[in-house]
Amino acid sequence: MKNKILKGIAILCALACALSVAQIIRIQHQYKQGEKEYADLALNLVTLSAADDFTAPGGEPGAPIDVNFELLSQMNAEAVGWLYSPGTPINYPVVRSDDNSYYLKHLYNDQKNSSGAIFMDALNDPDMSDINTVIYGHNMKNGSMFASLQNYSDPAYLREHPVIYYMNAQHDYRIDVFACYPESAAAETYTINFDSADTYAGYLQRVWAKSEISADVPMTTDDNIVTLVTCTGYSNDRYVVLGKITQIS
Repeated sequence: MKNKILKGIAILCALACALSVAQIIRIQHQYKQGEKEYADLALNLVTLSAADDFTAPGGEPGAPIDVNFELLSQMNAEAVGWLYSPGTPINYPVVRSDDNSYYLKHLYNDQKNSSGAIFMDALNDPDMSDINTVIYGHNMKNGSMFASLQNYSDPAYLREHPVIYYMNAQHDYRIDVFACYPESAAAETYTINFDSADTYAGYLQRVWAKSEISADVPMTTDDNIVTLVTCTGYSNDRYVVLGKITQIS
């Protein structure tokens, strides 16, 4: 009897192990599949600007890439923009749905995949008119999506990558990073608009106090911001990177 019990336990353990291995293989396959889908998309839709053509009207530095938004919108009508951080893995379309759950488990092309997509908060206006535009992405173990955001806690990384670019069909924007820190899943960090300039000013003061970096980015309450959000990877908390957004074309 005892031997039968031990044998049964051994069989159950073997089955559990096999299921775990199968799950790991499935997840790794999805990671690779998602990475390839986004790499192919960038290859087909993104063109690097020439070094001597890297200027927007008025003499300001322009966006370093051009995106075929007409083709992107044909692929997904919910695509609202493109996020690009030079010298990092961030080179992705930004989508926006009616809720903040769909693109957690779907790629930009609606294919089900645990890599998800980079997506704008459902409450945000895609025309970038809100005081705070919130954009989410997974912290992937293979370094893709928003995994690189936590590198901003290192001042050297900030010096190397101080600017992120956001583009849509109408305009190009630069995002000057000025703060980053771990944050709870429910916090004022995800507030879209503020009821007064004083309220907004108070919020910015609290952001600077929590920030793990100190960046020389002039800010007033007339400036809008972008908040990039990902998981920390070790708790239910999030890691956020905030930047001042400026239209450059």
